[in-house]
Amino acid sequence: MRKYFLITGFIFLMSLSSCKNGAATTSLIEPTKTSSPSVDANTSTPTDTSFVKTVVSSTATPSNLSKELTNLQPINQENIEKVGLFVTLEIPSYSPRTASQCDVVFSPNGSLLVGTCGANPIPVWDVQSGRLLYQLYPDEYKQIVVCDFSPDGSKIACGGVDKIITIWNAATGEKISEFGEHNSKIWDLEFSPDGMSLVTASFAHDLRLWDITSQEMIWSYHNITNFLSVAYHPSADEIAYGNLWGMIGIIDTNTGERLVELIGPSGTPVGDVNFSASGKFLAAGSDDNKIYLWNAEDYQPLASLDGHEGFVNGVYFSPDEQLLISGSHDKTVGIWDIGEQQLLRKLEAHQKAVLRVTFNPTGTLIASISWDGTVCLWGVVEE
Repeated sequence: MRKYFLITGFIFLMSLSSCKNGAATTSLIEPTKTSSPSVDANTSTPTDTSFVKTVVSSTATPSNLSKELTNLQPINQENIEKVGLFVTLEIPSYSPRTASQCDVVFSPNGSLLVGTCGANPIPVWDVQSGRLLYQLYPDEYKQIVVCDFSPDGSKIACGGVDKIITIWNAATGEKISEFGEHNSKIWDLEFSPDGMSLVTASFAHDLRLWDITSQEMIWSYHNITNFLSVAYHPSADEIAYGNLWGMIGIIDTNTGERLVELIGPSGTPVGDVNFSASGKFLAAGSDDNKIYLWNAEDYQPLASLDGHEGFVNGVYFSPDEQLLISGSHDKTVGIWDIGEQQLLRKLEAHQKAVLRVTFNPTGTLIASISWDGTVCLWGVVEE
């Protein structure tokens, strides 16, 4: 998931002024009104393509993208030098908000991709074709910070500066419900592995666990505040968090009580936390330009990874738990070997800070989102 901001009187973007593009803004442009198409969440075929957004690409065009994405290879240590840019997707009507987080997430079957950044409607793309299927918040210019698919792929949950959780139908793009008004903006959220609950992190207040069916709050954790990131352990028994002041902790999902506080960065924001697929590892990205790695079985520290030249805004493990990817203020996507604990590659294409990064479910594609208003898709490019 990605977090450096000037909010509610806290001025903590001391180094943002040194970023060349840190203060960019644009006027809002009213998008062309189109009806949302019907889309099968378990396939990648829209029933209407009249609203397709132009795809900008350095190595592929919309007409040949499907061919490019056929027979993709899992990204690993052996083919890491062949990883290149497949396509760059533009966020329609993008209105930058650099004092914010962004998010990018694949659906569980890998067919859909959501990119949240800026104050604009949220695009949902078909991965295979690069087509824009529909937009969440189609008639609004809300600053939405984070989205997540339910494990069965049927729903998309989103949150941001409006302080509420909005649930969308992933097949149609239609709004299902709104609930859970927070005391401050929502900076991160994630569905539980069984899809029955949702954890939210509000920037200036607390962590909250919600029952999806009843839409009632189960518990609130507010021993500390200023949360930036949150993640479920795959077992669903624990939840990790990171906050503005460098605190990283583990909470018992059933009781809402903190189990352990981890030793990580000293006083610098923790923009993202994520567990690996089996729950073996936990990673955190920090504003001290480092990535912190723990053994998630006993939460003993494994490594402090140093290689970026800017804040580490996003971290995500490959499905096989061999690689870790990162997004940074240095405008690059880092690819790390977990076993060797070393940086293997830096991918360069974005023009501004890279916020969140993610693998698709098969480990064959990397998606990255940036304050430049684009999402890049990376994979193994054969010569």
